[in-house]
Amino acid sequence: MTDTRPEGAEADPEGAGPPPQVAAKVDSVARNSAVMAIGTFGSRILGFIRGALLTVAIGAGVAADSFTISNTLPTQLFVLINGGLISALLIPQLTKAMLRKDGGQDFSDRLITLCLLVLGGATLLSVAMTPWIVDWLTKENAGEAFVDLTTFMAYICMPQLFFYGLYAVLGQVLQARGSFLAFAWAPAWANIVQIAGLGWFISQWGRQPDVDPWTTEMILVLGLSTTLGIVIQGLSLAWPLWRSGFRYRPRFGWRGYGFGDMSRMTGWTVAALVISQFYGFVSTKVMSPESVGGPSVAGNAVQGYAYSLYILPHSIITTSIVTALFPAMSRAHETGDLAELRRRVVSGLTSPAVLLLPAVAAFIALGRPMAKTLFWGTRYAPSRGIDEPGSIALVLAIMAVGLMPFGITALKQRYCFARGDGWMNFWLVALMTAVNLAGAAVAYWVSPPEYVVATVAAGASIANIVSAAAFLVVARGQLDGLGMGRVLNLWARLALASAVAGVAGWGASTLVFDPASPLLAHVLALAVGGAVLGVVFLALAKALRIREVDDMLAPILRRLPLPGR
Repeated sequence: MTDTRPEGAEADPEGAGPPPQVAAKVDSVARNSAVMAIGTFGSRILGFIRGALLTVAIGAGVAADSFTISNTLPTQLFVLINGGLISALLIPQLTKAMLRKDGGQDFSDRLITLCLLVLGGATLLSVAMTPWIVDWLTKENAGEAFVDLTTFMAYICMPQLFFYGLYAVLGQVLQARGSFLAFAWAPAWANIVQIAGLGWFISQWGRQPDVDPWTTEMILVLGLSTTLGIVIQGLSLAWPLWRSGFRYRPRFGWRGYGFGDMSRMTGWTVAALVISQFYGFVSTKVMSPESVGGPSVAGNAVQGYAYSLYILPHSIITTSIVTALFPAMSRAHETGDLAELRRRVVSGLTSPAVLLLPAVAAFIALGRPMAKTLFWGTRYAPSRGIDEPGSIALVLAIMAVGLMPFGITALKQRYCFARGDGWMNFWLVALMTAVNLAGAAVAYWVSPPEYVVATVAAGASIANIVSAAAFLVVARGQLDGLGMGRVLNLWARLALASAVAGVAGWGASTLVFDPASPLLAHVLALAVGGAVLGVVFLALAKALRIREVDDMLAPILRRLPLPGR
């Protein structure tokens, strides 16, 4: 029988593999996790500076809601493309392609070209549809000034979609080649540019929390500096990729290269993300202001500020670990090594918990001083019904309950992608989305306006718990067990130590501040409460013999100049 596949699509010879140095980097999960965590932490610090300046410039009211809706739009649209085309396909397919004799160059070029074409088309379509999208996301009585400001800002922000995609495509290629540093640090460039733009805005116009005073120049400065940051973030990966030895040449024509199998995986993944992002758009509308002239209540901006705190431990800890685990899980599945795949999944369940559960306690116990310290432009004026730090703290505490389950859903996604199981990912996402939509419905029709965002957050936490539990049941069957007895024992001891430490930290912080205290008192309360929480947690971890905490601290302690060394 004659093989009619195009050159470069032939079966791989047995025993072929990636260059040894690349395979070693990909399999070094601990090293890759540390690199991702350090880079992400640096970027997040700059992100909090940006967030603080944003509260100084626009507060957490209606102008902030307008900017949040506009700037979130390209991110929400990108999630559809990233999860459906990029994350779901690039890493598994590039991992397979590296086994080919040419290192997968021809296949990779075609795959990247396809991704860039889809990104370009989606961006142009999204820009054209911007007015209709904004009109759907804002409530009928929000006011003409609010809608006009949001639409103008959205036009400026929408091109971010392509450059978010470029960052993801180039970053996934770097990760497939075992290079994680540039990808982790690239968002820092975006934050630096955006910080500069906010600094100029504040110097020129000060604080602008209402929509009526906004001028075209103000909109251009804030919108263009925000978008320019994302442009630089995407382009910044081109040079590290070149230095890694990768040479990209646009190649067209995808028939006969195995893209049919990929499209079946993509179909389920896109379906999952469509329903998930449908909820994202629904929740944005639910949290939009009823009327810009009404009382000040928590909206999209408050949710955004709370989310930026909530996502910090997830992005530094969980994402770093599961992203580094992903190539290893893909390789274990490709080689049929069930024991190795099980070991990687269990690692994804236990390693993040050592830091995530204390983070939950910190968010619940110290949310108010944390919100005021990091977003120092927020205001507390009970006489006018304004308590922006308190609103952020309440939403953060409710979201924190679902932090550990949210991490498990991230592991679930990578596990499904590594196995090429789009159907499993779809129905788990559908389950989570159904619970989320129920929470949004309660918020829209039942909740008082001041608790709409808190109700949406509660629905999200419940959805994370339900989805995570369903994944554990299914994965346990597929992997012939997960050793959940040991995992649950670890979680229980960590939860106990974290809860007691949280109560101690909260008690210490309340001795230092109250809601009306000035910024310095909030900073001091956060420092005192955080120190007490940390000391009590470590003491209880020692008493409860949580070896994983000692393992986490050992590399740090070895580098400290302790007496007697």
